[in-house]
Amino acid sequence: MEKALFVLTIVIVAGCATHANIEMPVVTQVHDKIYENKSLAYEIMYSQPEPGIFSGGEQQALKPLKQAKLSVASAATLKRLPDFIFQQLPSNVTRADPGNSDLKLLVELYAHHKKGPTYADFEAGKSFGKSLLTLGLGSSEYNIMADFDVTYKLYKADKEVFKKHYKIKESVDHERGKLEGYNGVHEFAGQLLEKHLILTLNNFFIEAVANIEGVHNSVSVESGQTLMWLSRRPGK
Repeated sequence: MEKALFVLTIVIVAGCATHANIEMPVVTQVHDKIYENKSLAYEIMYSQPEPGIFSGGEQQALKPLKQAKLSVASAATLKRLPDFIFQQLPSNVTRADPGNSDLKLLVELYAHHKKGPTYADFEAGKSFGKSLLTLGLGSSEYNIMADFDVTYKLYKADKEVFKKHYKIKESVDHERGKLEGYNGVHEFAGQLLEKHLILTLNNFFIEAVANIEGVHNSVSVESGQTLMWLSRRPGK
């Protein structure tokens, strides 16, 4: 009986972990008459530091996402990026191929870490201390990080009508249990990326309405101030 309880305790301790709490914002998909009967294509340009342990970490030139050199971590996080963007397009546009649309969205995404725009940062010191206290059975400590810049540019008939720049920086605590696979941390990194694309793209398409038929406008914002406003909920 005591042996069974000991084994059960080991399993509980090894599997016990507090996962990152990434709150997905609830927004209304943009729907405005200015987008009615419009076709829209989008293109993703991407840049990150050169991947690899022995690379110098130089920032790569901005290039189409499919041509960018990715690390294992950034490839795992970015695999759903086109889907995340597609889901935030105005609800009353139709998707078209580049070069054959009324409107074009150009996404320029700059990641500041070779692991990608969002990634899991292992906290070795905290994890080692916890391991000592739990005889090696404690969970591993991580920060799920967002550290990137993104610029959206909207074109009509090859003319830029609106652009906006966002600086994104956020950190969320995460624990990985000893019985969990490493791929789980990539899932949480992907959720953090999706969160900020929801916030920024929704804001961008709302503000773009006034510029599609009007004059060109350009805006640059800092995440520390703007994203707090974008994600503010009643009662906060």
